[in-house]
Amino acid sequence: MSMLHCAFILFQRRTTGCRLPKTTNQDQLGWLQGVLLGILLCVTAPAHANDASAQLDANGIRLVQTYDIALDVEDLYISPERVKIHYEFINKSEFDKNILVAFPVPEIDADTEANYNIDPKDPINFLDFSIIVNGRKIEPQVEIKLTANGVDFTETLLAHGVPLNRFEDDYYDNMENMSQDNLRALAQEGLVDWTPGESYFTPKWKMKATFYWQQTFPAQSRTIIDHSYRPVAGVSIFSEEYGLNQSVERYCIEPSFRRAFQRKVAQSGHNEMLAHEVRYILQTANTWLGPIRDFRLVIDKLKPSNLVSLCINGISKIAPTQFEVRAQNYVPKHDLEILVVEQPAWD
Repeated sequence: MSMLHCAFILFQRRTTGCRLPKTTNQDQLGWLQGVLLGILLCVTAPAHANDASAQLDANGIRLVQTYDIALDVEDLYISPERVKIHYEFINKSEFDKNILVAFPVPEIDADTEANYNIDPKDPINFLDFSIIVNGRKIEPQVEIKLTANGVDFTETLLAHGVPLNRFEDDYYDNMENMSQDNLRALAQEGLVDWTPGESYFTPKWKMKATFYWQQTFPAQSRTIIDHSYRPVAGVSIFSEEYGLNQSVERYCIEPSFRRAFQRKVAQSGHNEMLAHEVRYILQTANTWLGPIRDFRLVIDKLKPSNLVSLCINGISKIAPTQFEVRAQNYVPKHDLEILVVEQPAWD
C-alpha cells in the first residue's frame, strides 16, 4: 500500500470549534500533520501600519508527491480580487489512486492590529474557497490550529479563553477582555508579551488553517479540478520614494512603468497611489509527475488605467486589463510576485 493511500485511510480529523465532521484518533492527526509539514506555505510578514494591510501568499492545491499522476493542463488566472485555477490531471497508472489533497493557508497573525482586509460571510471558509471536480462541487474539510514556533498550542490557548478562529465576529471582543489569570498563564507559556496588571498584550501565536479533501484519480483517466478563492493581497500607499524605488528589482519594474506612474500622479495632484501585491506559490506544481504539458497564466489588473508589473518571460497583452503567458512542458522555477498599482479617488 502506498504512502498516499495510507494518508487517506489514516486521516480523520478533529477540528475544535468548527462546524465540520468529527474525527477520532489524535495519533492519526499527528501523523497527518507530519505529512503536511513539508507542504505548508510561508507567509509574508504582516504589516501593522494603519496605511497597509497584511498579505498572504496565494497558492494552488497540494498533495504528497506522486509519480503516478501528471498535471496535463493548468490554466491559472490571478487578480487582486480572485484566483481561479483549472487543472486537468491524468492518472498514468493501472490503479485508482485515493490521495489526500490539501490547500494550506499561510499562517495568520493572531494580533488584532494585523489588518488582513478580510470580511468573510463565513468565518470558517474565510477565503470563499471553492472546489469543483468533474463538474461536481466538493465541500472540503477545514483544520484550524493555533501554533507558536511550529508547536501546536491549540488546546492550551482554547482553555485560557482564546478564540480558535481569527475571523469570528466576537474575536476582537474576546481578545480585549482576556482575564488577568488567563494572561498570566499564557505569559508563563511564552505565548503573550504582557505586563501584569495591564489589559494590553501582544499575542505570539498564529492561526494555521488547512482545507483538505479526499480525491480519487481513476486509473488511466483524466480528472478535472476547478479551484477558486479570494486572495489576501497586501494593500499599501505607494509613492515613487516609498514604494516604487524599493520595488524595481522585486517586480522587474521597467522605465515605462515609472513614466506612467509619474504621469498619473502629476495629473491627479497626489504623489501617492495604492499598491496591491499578490504572491503566488507557483512551484506547488512540482509535486506532480513530470512537467506541466500545457500551462497558461492570465494576469488581470482589473482596470485599464491600473499599472501592473511582475518578473516573468514571454508575457503578452490579450485584453485591456489582461496579460497572458503560455508554455509547453513547463516546470516552475520561481514563484510569482505581482504588483498592481491604481489611482484611487482621493477625498
